Amino acid sequence: MIISILIFIILMLVLWILRLENKIYNKERIEKNLKYREEHFKTLFDIAPIFIDSFDTKGHCKLWNKECERVFGWSMEELNAQENVFALFHPDPKQQEIMIEAFRTRKETQYIDMNPLSKSGEIIPSRWVNVNLSDDEIIYIGIDMRAQKEAETKFLDAQFQLQELNASLQDRVDTGIKEIQKKEELLLGQSRLAQMGEMLSIIAHQWRQPLSVIGMSAFSIQSKIDLEKFDFNNEESQKKFLQFLQNEMKDIHNYTQYLTGTIEDFTNFFKPNKQKESTTLDIPIDKALNILNTMIKKEDIKILIDNQTSKSINIYANEVMQVILNIIKNDIDNFIEKNIANPQINISIQEDNNKFIITICDNGGGIDERIIEKIFDPYFSTKNEKNGTGLGLYISKIVIENHSAGILSAKNTDIGACFEIVLFEGK
Repeated sequence: MIISILIFIILMLVLWILRLENKIYNKERIEKNLKYREEHFKTLFDIAPIFIDSFDTKGHCKLWNKECERVFGWSMEELNAQENVFALFHPDPKQQEIMIEAFRTRKETQYIDMNPLSKSGEIIPSRWVNVNLSDDEIIYIGIDMRAQKEAETKFLDAQFQLQELNASLQDRVDTGIKEIQKKEELLLGQSRLAQMGEMLSIIAHQWRQPLSVIGMSAFSIQSKIDLEKFDFNNEESQKKFLQFLQNEMKDIHNYTQYLTGTIEDFTNFFKPNKQKESTTLDIPIDKALNILNTMIKKEDIKILIDNQTSKSINIYANEVMQVILNIIKNDIDNFIEKNIANPQINISIQEDNNKFIITICDNGGGIDERIIEKIFDPYFSTKNEKNGTGLGLYISKIVIENHSAGILSAKNTDIGACFEIVLFEGK
């Protein structure tokens, strides 16, 4: 019986020892795991690129990681040696009171932007959040905002510079536009002088025959008187002389009217036209053809006009007439230069939904495809220096597209070239 009791006691003792060893092993394992976690946390705590700190309600520092020490310059020992630690970071007494109150009240989790000073006196823009733990412990986690603030400053500087650049760019654009307008005005002036020379040449041709007829009439009257072809004492002879004189005076009057008309056309051609006027498009075409009438007849050029509209349009009629005249004059020069047989110019006028189209086509062989894209460039001319300035078509394009908001274009056909002027009512 005693032996059985002893055996039971021994077994119980063995079990107790085994349990004790297991508890000791588990405790050691837990302690080892806790130590590992503590070391791991300490490593993370020290190398974390963020601020991690903790202060009690009296301002005593309990946590202060290496990032805090690196950026702000103080060690935890230096902080805890201060009677008022907040004075280190915030020299302003009012700001100190705000920070002390914030630590005392222990508000709920919130984000706050602060600008504490470092040991060297540098302002450190930073953003903080408080993490509430058990037992009224609070950890403060913050990030250094200097790089972001610097980036924001650079962004604002860049934005300001961009605004200044936009303002200066607008000024430069305005200046550039004014310079272009001045150049266009100069080119327009040069073109008008060149056209004036051409017009004087045309008028010289137009006036030659009328002046010759007027001169012949005057000479005939004077010679009849000098040679006493009429007997002024004879009533019948007086009547013949008066009839002869009336016929001659009628011719002189008619040709004088013709000369007056050409002068009026010449004056209108160069008269500044700053106001739009309502007109049908056959009127500027007829005026252009009338000015060039002598050349057209001399070169035996056939003109065909197909007017498919009687509607009026508000345009700078005189400027449009100059463009039409310039195109037709170029056609005539091309006929002469290429010695075109049976020269012909077809002019059509069409209207579609307030879009007016004037088409001027010739049978002069067309424009060289290698240069057709350049014919509206300034100072580009296929004529020699004596006959061309290279401004006619360039100015014509400015007049139609810039002044009248229209379109001027050119293309080749099977037998010649076609110029198209598109004008829009209301533009």
